[in-house]
Amino acid sequence: MTKRKLLMTAFSAVIVATAGVVVAVQRDDDSAAKPCDIPDVVQEHPTSAKHAPSGGAIEVAEKGVSSSGLASMGAVLHNTSDHIAYRTKITLKVIVSVNGLPPGPIQGAPMTMEIPVLLPGQRTGIGRTLINIGGTNKVHSADVEIQTTTWLPNGALGTFAPTTDTHESTSRSQSSPPADTVSYTEKSTNCRALTSRRTAVVFRDANGKITGGDLVPPDGKGNPPASPQAPPASPSCSPGERKTWIVPLQHIPQTADDTQTELSSYCDLNPPPNDTNNAL
Repeated sequence: MTKRKLLMTAFSAVIVATAGVVVAVQRDDDSAAKPCDIPDVVQEHPTSAKHAPSGGAIEVAEKGVSSSGLASMGAVLHNTSDHIAYRTKITLKVIVSVNGLPPGPIQGAPMTMEIPVLLPGQRTGIGRTLINIGGTNKVHSADVEIQTTTWLPNGALGTFAPTTDTHESTSRSQSSPPADTVSYTEKSTNCRALTSRRTAVVFRDANGKITGGDLVPPDGKGNPPASPQAPPASPSCSPGERKTWIVPLQHIPQTADDTQTELSSYCDLNPPPNDTNNAL
C-alpha cells in the first residue's frame, strides 16, 4: 500500500469514527429534545377540596398568627389524597375587634387565595397580611376554610414538579414597610416556563410555631427604595435555578427565627383570567 493510500485510509477511519461520535451525540440531543409533557391547560371541574375521589383531602396541617404590629397569618396545607389538586381555593376566616367594636370577620377579596397545584402528599404554605394589632385592635381567632379544587389523576400534569425553594437570608429594616427582604434560591426541574402566581412565605419561631406569613410577588417586585438587589437571572417558575427574593407587606415578626422561614413558589400552567392572588 502506498503512503498516499495509507493516509487516505487513516483519514477515512477518522471520518467514520468521528461520524460515529456525531451520530451518538445527535441521538442524545434528540432524546433531550423530547416534547415537554406538561400541558398548557387542563379543563377545570371545581368540586369540594375536602373529599378527593378515592379518599383523602386538602387539609390544614398548621396555622398561626403574628401577635404584634401589622399582623399576618400563615398556614401549611397538605394534600393527603392520591390525586392532584389543581387550583385549590381557600379563604382565611379571621375574627378581629377594631377600635373596641364587637368582634367580626375580616372580609374582602384578599382573604381568598388559590394554590395552583398540590401533588399527592405535597405540603405548601399560604399567608396574608391582616390588620395592625395594638391598643384596641385584637385578633380573636384565625382559621382556614378549604373550599374547591379540580381533582386530577396522578400523572395528568406530566412531569410537573414543585420548585425547590431554599431560604438564604433575611434582611430587616426599621423603615416603614415594605422594607424587609427574604432572599432565597428557587430551583425548577420543569421542562418549560410556568406562570408565577406569587410566592408564599411562612414565618416560624425558634420552636417551629407559625408566627405569620404572606403571599407576595417574587423577583424583587415591591423592592424597597435604594435596595442594592439586582434583577434575578430569569423569572420565577422558569426552568433552572435562580437567586431571587420577596418583600413582605409587613415587618417580619420579631419572634420569627430566620432559619425556619419556609417559601413556596406558586407555579401554574397558565395565568387565570382574574388572579385572586393579586387582590392585595
